[in-house]
Amino acid sequence: MENQIQAFVLISSIALALFILIGVYLIIRLKLNDILLKRSEEKLKNFNETLQYMVAEKTEKLQLSEKKFRNLYELNKEVLENSPAGIIKLNRKHEIDFLNQESLLLLSHDNDTNNFLGQLISKIPQFNRAGWASLFTQLKKGNEIEGEETFSKQSNKAIVKIKGVPIFEEGIYSGAVLLLNDNTESILAEEKLRHSFVMLQKATEDIIQAMSYTSEIRDPYTAGHQKKVCKLAVAIGKEMNITEEQLQGVKFAAMIHDIGKISVPSDILSKPGKIGETEFEVVKGHSQTGYELLAKIDFPWPIADIVHQHHEKLNGSGYPNGLKDDDILIEAKIISVADTVEAMTAHRPYRAALGIDKAMEEITTNKGKFFDSNVVDACVNIFSNGFQFSE
Repeated sequence: MENQIQAFVLISSIALALFILIGVYLIIRLKLNDILLKRSEEKLKNFNETLQYMVAEKTEKLQLSEKKFRNLYELNKEVLENSPAGIIKLNRKHEIDFLNQESLLLLSHDNDTNNFLGQLISKIPQFNRAGWASLFTQLKKGNEIEGEETFSKQSNKAIVKIKGVPIFEEGIYSGAVLLLNDNTESILAEEKLRHSFVMLQKATEDIIQAMSYTSEIRDPYTAGHQKKVCKLAVAIGKEMNITEEQLQGVKFAAMIHDIGKISVPSDILSKPGKIGETEFEVVKGHSQTGYELLAKIDFPWPIADIVHQHHEKLNGSGYPNGLKDDDILIEAKIISVADTVEAMTAHRPYRAALGIDKAMEEITTNKGKFFDSNVVDACVNIFSNGFQFSE
């Protein structure tokens, strides 16, 4: 009996100890949970405050961006509406989604206030032709297009240049933008400028012809010489394929290449016999005199220099400055050959005409020495093809 009592006491002590331990554990666990919960609440509170701050900041930035976007949109709209160029936006079906005021003015007839929005561009009279249908097809292929049309604009005709640019979104054709520029004023101004240039060139030619005549009345024996030299020099220039500007320079310089002879006494120019060395030195001065006269005139071509150099020779034996090779303008080299050939084929007070064969022999013999080889070859070719001084 005593053993049973001891066993019961032992078991009761162990159970009580376990109960106490479990109670302590639960208390500690509750305390820990409470601590962790408070920490979690603190973190959650901090997170919530941070999140609210971030949301407020992002919202402010979004509102600012929206305001900027709205201002930019309004600005772009203002620019598009008031652009001096017509702007038309087409959708993928080529219906008009947008057009600005300038486009409306170009497309409308007088007081016509037709609303073009939603209409097919191909139905608009100015674009209703086969040529534009083909160009609009090119837009769908991703190609830019250009064209020109005459539009009616407030009872007047407007010459409009049109450019089309395709628009793709994620690789899919979504429409195009057409830019319309009224070029009427610039085209008319260009035509006036071209007409003025033609008139100025004609006036220049008339003045040069008058100068040519002035020099020739001083020397009756060489009357027509400059015109013939001009004809041959231009033919040589064309045969050599020199530029149009160089050809004009050759033409006008040849017409007055002997203008300096107005300073040479008439008795020397018309002397029936061969002139002496001193007299020849006087005659040689006509190149320098011609240069001094022409250098005061602002020609579009180097007329004064060409006249100055037309008696220079490749080997430096010419006058007045003894220039050589590339120091001599190609225009002067051409006139040098033309001058020599015409002079030898014409009558002079001191000799009869020597003939074209002698002239060809002279320039051929001295090719590369006195005269430019390319110029000589061109001259020989045009005479072989039937060139004549008089028709």
